[in-house]
Amino acid sequence: MNRIIPVLLFILSASFVKGQDLHYSMFFNSPLNLNPGLTGVFSGDQRYHANYRQQWYNWPVGYQSFDIGGDIKFQSDDNDNFFSLGALFNYDIAGDLDVKYNGFDLFGSYSIKAGSGYLTPGIGIGVGFRSYDSGNATLGEFWNGTELIPGSANDPLYLGNNQANLTFVDINAGLNYRFQKSFRKHLDLGFSLNNLLGASQVFNSAADYESDQLTKLNIYGLFNWKVGSKFDILANALYSDQGPYNEIVGNIQGKIYLTNELTTALFLGAGIRLDDAWYPMIAIQYNKLYAAFSYDIDIKEVQKGGGPEFAVRYIISSPPYAGKKPCPIY
Repeated sequence: MNRIIPVLLFILSASFVKGQDLHYSMFFNSPLNLNPGLTGVFSGDQRYHANYRQQWYNWPVGYQSFDIGGDIKFQSDDNDNFFSLGALFNYDIAGDLDVKYNGFDLFGSYSIKAGSGYLTPGIGIGVGFRSYDSGNATLGEFWNGTELIPGSANDPLYLGNNQANLTFVDINAGLNYRFQKSFRKHLDLGFSLNNLLGASQVFNSAADYESDQLTKLNIYGLFNWKVGSKFDILANALYSDQGPYNEIVGNIQGKIYLTNELTTALFLGAGIRLDDAWYPMIAIQYNKLYAAFSYDIDIKEVQKGGGPEFAVRYIISSPPYAGKKPCPIY
């Protein structure tokens, strides 16, 4: 029984997942993951972004997250309000069991003119796929002091190449308010609720227990303010709560414009995830292209090897319609 119990616990832990959703230190660079209400909330007409994070890469068991998404506005000249659509793909893999998550979400929002800004409710509907593979799983009993010898198929410790897959549908919703005085002076405040359907995360359909996806609350503020002719201050804060898990992440940056046209800028900053890690970051913006890099540095006793993170964004802005031909017709 002393040998079988650890195996049963291992199989049970692989049979259901109640962990955190994927998250980024530079959370402000993944707006659709942060809040469906941020769909279409940007200066421009179309926005495309991608993020990659590798966590604890020095440990034998690593974690990797990736997303790619885009959103587009549908505006008219005779109405201040506008509708936006977006799409997002998320990928996450963790551990020796290759616990994977693939998710595809569609977003819709409607921005309503409110004073000097916009109030934007948004909703996201998506499908998720989770899977794991126990083929790489090993236990201490397989180590003979010199080498690793996995058990045979008749050994109660033998896990084999068992695979499991899970498909589910879920809904996210949120609300964002953007106060905007100019393109260099704006503030976003908002909240979102993810995993509203609480989709089951039980891999074994015959299981006699329940394990539903935990609802996550995000509350955030995103701040950009001009303090000099060629210098802005950016400050971002996020509080996330998901069942027994919660985190507070803060970030501050200086944005230095490198040209008189304000089309090229350098971002230097740092952030902290309370009681976990801090990170320096650097970013560069050239016209509508933006790229950023950060690196988590653990502040706890256990050194997990940090976590590099990359982000890239591209915004397309259509020239405003002037109502006249730019040149005579011959």
